[in-house]
Amino acid sequence: MDFSRISGASDRLIAGPFLGEFGWELMQWQGFVRHLSRFYKTTVVYGRKSSEYFYRDFASEFHAVEIDSWDTDFYEVYRFDYQKWAEPFQSCDLLLANNDCHALRDTFNQEFIKFGRPSLGRSYDVVIHARAIPNLEGNKAKSSRNWPTGHWDELCRSLKGFKIAAVGIPELSYLPEGVVDLRGIDTESLCSVLASSRACVGPSSGVMHLATLCGTPHVVWTSRDFTWGFGGTAYRYTRSWNPFATPAVVLTEMGIMPSAEYVRENIIKILEITRWSPRRRPLRLPHSLIPKYRA
Repeated sequence: MDFSRISGASDRLIAGPFLGEFGWELMQWQGFVRHLSRFYKTTVVYGRKSSEYFYRDFASEFHAVEIDSWDTDFYEVYRFDYQKWAEPFQSCDLLLANNDCHALRDTFNQEFIKFGRPSLGRSYDVVIHARAIPNLEGNKAKSSRNWPTGHWDELCRSLKGFKIAAVGIPELSYLPEGVVDLRGIDTESLCSVLASSRACVGPSSGVMHLATLCGTPHVVWTSRDFTWGFGGTAYRYTRSWNPFATPAVVLTEMGIMPSAEYVRENIIKILEITRWSPRRRPLRLPHSLIPKYRA
């Protein structure tokens, strides 16, 4: 990371604006800012309004920076001038959340807290994140990882009798028929739903990483070929991006397009194994039943 703007001469830390990928904010940003905030009298955080909840426990101030784009890459959102944004903060210590933060990917000096307050009224058997990202100019790879809507329909029909809810940004996620629509709820409520529910299901996404920080067992699928950075995507879910050892079944055998039946089989397994009470978080699965990944 470029620490050239952190001299220690100021007792005020400016952090942000984080406008990049949600998973990177959860696992490689907010925990680091929380850790660093202990050395300052005041910490001012800038980012999307929807992320304010993650900084309440330590930030002196939070300021929303909204930009009409979700076309992101690591720490950055496209078409935003980070250097110009930073110009007013010459007298403060500044941690600028752009892709110059590469070295942060190699540090584990982070402090994490669990998110979400369990509530019986917000409990579901299965919470799904059916990401449906449109083709984005310059980054078509994200839409190529959407699981087909037909697969989601088939999966939810096969889970008849279970209480299922869908979460996510409405314009970037799909709602199968017969599923409770919780898309677009505020972040604090989303964390409460996750912390109260038995399992979260979906392809690799920021919501799945949020489930990790809410202590929610999850079934997630990704490609075995995604091996760069921290041992690869599968390894992140079970180890390097899993600070609380949240139970995770990571499916890689069928890559990013597993069959609905294969996903259903693993959902049933995690529901059968995981004991749950609305008065506490889900219990951890026995270690022997948590695969590093399904090869």
